[in-house]
Amino acid sequence: MNIRARLPIIIALILSLIGAHFARRATTEQRFVLDKSRGESESKKGNLSQLNSYALGLLLGGLRGPMLMALWTTSENQKNDRELEDFDTKVELIRLLQAEFDGVHLFQIWNKAYNISVQMANVPTKYSTILDGMDYAFSVSAERTDNINILAAIGGLYFDKFGGAAEKAYFSPRLMDETLPAQDRVRITFPLARRDEILNAARLTAAPSYLLTPREVTKDAGKLYISLRKPAADLLKARVNAGANDSAVEYTQRPAKPANAGAEQGRRTEHDPILDGNYRVLPKFLAPREGVAATGDAADGSELPYLKRFEPYPIGVSPYALAYNYYKRCQWLQKYRQARHAQMSDRVISVRPALALKKWSEEDWYAARRAEIELLKLPVPRDDAELEPVTQSLKLDAPLVKSPLLDEIIWRYRNSSKIADAAVAEYLYHLKPGPEGGDFPSDEFTYRSHLEGSEAQAKLVLADAVYLEAITATGDEKLRLARESAKYYQQAANLFARHILRFYMGDEDVPDVLPRDLRNLNRGDVGPGSNKMQDWELPFSLAKLRAKHLASNWQLQNSDDFKEINSYVERCYARIATIDAFLKK
Repeated sequence: MNIRARLPIIIALILSLIGAHFARRATTEQRFVLDKSRGESESKKGNLSQLNSYALGLLLGGLRGPMLMALWTTSENQKNDRELEDFDTKVELIRLLQAEFDGVHLFQIWNKAYNISVQMANVPTKYSTILDGMDYAFSVSAERTDNINILAAIGGLYFDKFGGAAEKAYFSPRLMDETLPAQDRVRITFPLARRDEILNAARLTAAPSYLLTPREVTKDAGKLYISLRKPAADLLKARVNAGANDSAVEYTQRPAKPANAGAEQGRRTEHDPILDGNYRVLPKFLAPREGVAATGDAADGSELPYLKRFEPYPIGVSPYALAYNYYKRCQWLQKYRQARHAQMSDRVISVRPALALKKWSEEDWYAARRAEIELLKLPVPRDDAELEPVTQSLKLDAPLVKSPLLDEIIWRYRNSSKIADAAVAEYLYHLKPGPEGGDFPSDEFTYRSHLEGSEAQAKLVLADAVYLEAITATGDEKLRLARESAKYYQQAANLFARHILRFYMGDEDVPDVLPRDLRNLNRGDVGPGSNKMQDWELPFSLAKLRAKHLASNWQLQNSDDFKEINSYVERCYARIATIDAFLKK
């Protein structure tokens, strides 16, 4: 075939490339119009999809499709074979070539944070791998600002992975510690024989539990070491050495790591600090997007607008707090910009902030319970449901020594109460019909138990905080705090009792448990908003229901739930009895 015969083919190919260019450009512009209609901002819209992806597409020409097929196939094969040497490079190429497709990004975020992290051999490496998935999400979010799909994915990583994974006992304390302002660290080396002494003293400094797993010194058998922030190390040194020179325990100070440590190698190993020296959110995370007035919510485009209301954060920012922030941004985009998530329903997006607040309040509740047990040097149960009875007999004249750990326990109890109240308000917003609420009143049956449980919890943990403050107080202040805590314990006991009778009692038990008189009470008459059943009647009905569970050897419907929630009531009654006995002295 001569050149004249080939000329029409060459012209057709050139015209096809030119046509593909303009068609892609028109398609991209139309996508931005659709993005805007779904609530996504146009700021920075062009960098990822119009520059990098377009340049790569032009370079590859007609091979873009085959290249993507090869990248997807080989990267998935590498994942399945656990050969991850250049896996990240291939994922990044896929991101650049399919930058406009949220489904691709949602999959890769999940891929890195879930599928790849579980392949890691140890928990710290899993943590870093989840951070890698988080960084992928943030890089997409920077280009596709106010994208409800990506923001929900970020919230999901904080909620499900850092807050709710099986390794949460390591993930959550570490993330909270790393959100604090950077400080010098001190490596503390000590003999194996003094392990318990050093670790107990370190715990009293309120050092996070994930830092208190000592490691062996490689070149010195019989010695262990831990690394603490310098203020905690100074407190430990004063407590352990008591001002004397103790050469058996060595302290080596190390400078704080800069932010984004490891990023120059393409992967960071620690979460960036979020707080300043006063434990408040850094201004850069509250700054509105360029050209937008500050509003304090998702409207101004700031990164963490919803964390400011809960300042300060003296022990760091909980992963559930961060999840709440991103879920709240999604909720705002859905309500005010009509954004719609590709995979979640509107009602799921609407209620996510309430669920995050509930989990945050429970995280502080259980952490404070465990720390209180540690403070009293008692065995700590593994199951959260078994925590309540361990310290309920603590006396008001117990010799509690003031320490940073005690301060943290009290702060966590008070914060748990505050966040539980916020969760109640958020649930009410979700259920409220009309434009002033989430407009999902049909979810009343699903979330009413969550709401009332959080309401009762807020009173219980507030009572616990005041009770510990009463122990360390003296004179008239001690008496005042004791009476105040008794009031909160009584309120909590009543609320939990009503909660049990309304949600955790079988229909067949109602006639035998609730008072049988002219009122003809049913489960709907025992809620906190009803005055048909009086508070003084609650213990009698609760005792009847407990007797039925005992008679069945705890085989009735909801027996496990009853046992757990009833332990809260019993804690309240035990503390009230202790306070009454103390006040009668």
